[in-house]
Amino acid sequence: MSLASLVPDTRVDPALLPSLLPWSLRFNFLYPYCDLFSHIVPTEPGPPRWNAELEAYYRTFDTQVWYLLGHDHDTDTFALEKLRSRQGELKRRKRKKEHGDGVPWADLEAAIAAVQSRILMRWSKLLGLHEIRLVFLRPLEKLHHSYDDFYLMRKVLPPMPYERPIARPCSLWPISARVPHYCDRQKRVCLWHDGVNWDEYALPDRPTTDSARRRFEPTAAEVLEDAEESGEAGWAEATMDDTTTPLLLARSNGARSSAFIPAFTGLFHRRHGQAT
Repeated sequence: MSLASLVPDTRVDPALLPSLLPWSLRFNFLYPYCDLFSHIVPTEPGPPRWNAELEAYYRTFDTQVWYLLGHDHDTDTFALEKLRSRQGELKRRKRKKEHGDGVPWADLEAAIAAVQSRILMRWSKLLGLHEIRLVFLRPLEKLHHSYDDFYLMRKVLPPMPYERPIARPCSLWPISARVPHYCDRQKRVCLWHDGVNWDEYALPDRPTTDSARRRFEPTAAEVLEDAEESGEAGWAEATMDDTTTPLLLARSNGARSSAFIPAFTGLFHRRHGQAT
């Protein structure tokens, strides 16, 4: 089995995603509710600080974008759990390679690092906005299960002054997957369109003293290296659907050294067919 075959195919290449979530937004509104980034900012137990401005920008993205990114996350999370299980079995048996023509320990370790890096990249560039919104909505939906999420947001979010996004609702398609045939492609701003400045569609940056002080965020490779030195729970022990905790992902231990990750993940950057 080749090294590349250990990392699953996904619909969207996270390396091609534009970075639409500015640093201060992530630091102040997203990272505090995801244990994956607890080395950057302490995890908070309360509900996320979702507001009318975040909701307005969230709605500029086509809803299928969240479905595809979430599906890819689930694919990677499932693969990561399986890879860790296989690695754990090798460790239990004190072997460096699976039986017969099986996979060596080093390949499992490299595949785990690649999948973890992809999860980090996808979450920090865009998916984190959707996942934190789900965390905010979860207790509301339990109380008002007969209402849809847009109705709930209109009811619970207080009005606030903010500059309206320039994109129309459901118009942004910043991913490499094709726009579904049932969507009006003429009304979508797509990743492959010429002359699109995606910085114009990024969410507003709201710097604070703390976010400015921590401006130099660790890279994905450094996050994994930091996780290697920790003794915390593995990634597969918490998921984004865990209703018992606001932690969307737990940090990993035993990740491969950071110098190897950028070169290895480049093997799995696939460009999907692009619509015209």
